[in-house]
Amino acid sequence: MIYTISNNNYTAKISDVGAELKSFKDNNRQEYIWEGKPEIWSGTAPILFPIVGQLKNDEYTYSGNRYHMDKHGFARRSTFKVHKHEDATISFILESSEETQHVYPFEFELIVEFGIENGILTVSYFVLNTGEKNMYFTIGSHPAFTLDTNNYELSDYYIEFEKKELLDCYVIEDGLFVTDTIPRYLDDDNTIQLSESIFDNDALIFKNITSKQISIKNDKSNFNITIITGGAPHLGIWAKPRAPYVCIEPWYGFADNVDSNGELSKKESMIKLKSGQSFSTGYQIRVN
Repeated sequence: MIYTISNNNYTAKISDVGAELKSFKDNNRQEYIWEGKPEIWSGTAPILFPIVGQLKNDEYTYSGNRYHMDKHGFARRSTFKVHKHEDATISFILESSEETQHVYPFEFELIVEFGIENGILTVSYFVLNTGEKNMYFTIGSHPAFTLDTNNYELSDYYIEFEKKELLDCYVIEDGLFVTDTIPRYLDDDNTIQLSESIFDNDALIFKNITSKQISIKNDKSNFNITIITGGAPHLGIWAKPRAPYVCIEPWYGFADNVDSNGELSKKESMIKLKSGQSFSTGYQIRVN
């Protein structure tokens, strides 16, 4: 089911499947979120939980047992319950169940809240360990922003980091990190120009960024959207090659390395929550 929130100037639509943002429009009917065409990529803004990226062999071990989990986890395909719904805000909840424990042996609550204020859409995550043992997870965002390729070229668009960065780009092969990187992909610079070939070798992935704001701009128009990362330490930038959208993805985790031993509690970047503890984060979309 699709739910709507709005204020005087903006409207957002969210599906209860995956608590996934499906639309964010202004009163001029300008759409900012990719429409999710199945023949290109059906996603629009999936939530990545309880893992980000792909596991080696799509599996991991915990407490001596082996589990299977698909890329980016199960939240994006799970049906959430509506928690609260008002004019300009809505929240959804996903709770652990017998079904989730077949692939993820922890008890949890994941609450996702959406709110519009002025020209900012805020997406908030709250993770609670409701079990008695330590919980290991990570979380990430995957919003896709539509680009006008009828009137502009992809190369007219560029990504702008808030700060100049010194960043290597991590290389993905078959969904996993390899040991090689593209050194100094950003070398005291803060812009990445899009092109038709930029994603031919998969996503651009950066660890430990310093910028808290990432913008999408156009050299030939006033198009300007800013994603406020909420302090997420890692970032993915991705689209299907030559597709008319781009994803700006604040992450707290990332895929396995090719030499990963598969132990969940030892996986790099995992967040550990003790019984009863909670973790909160999120991101914002600001239309400039």
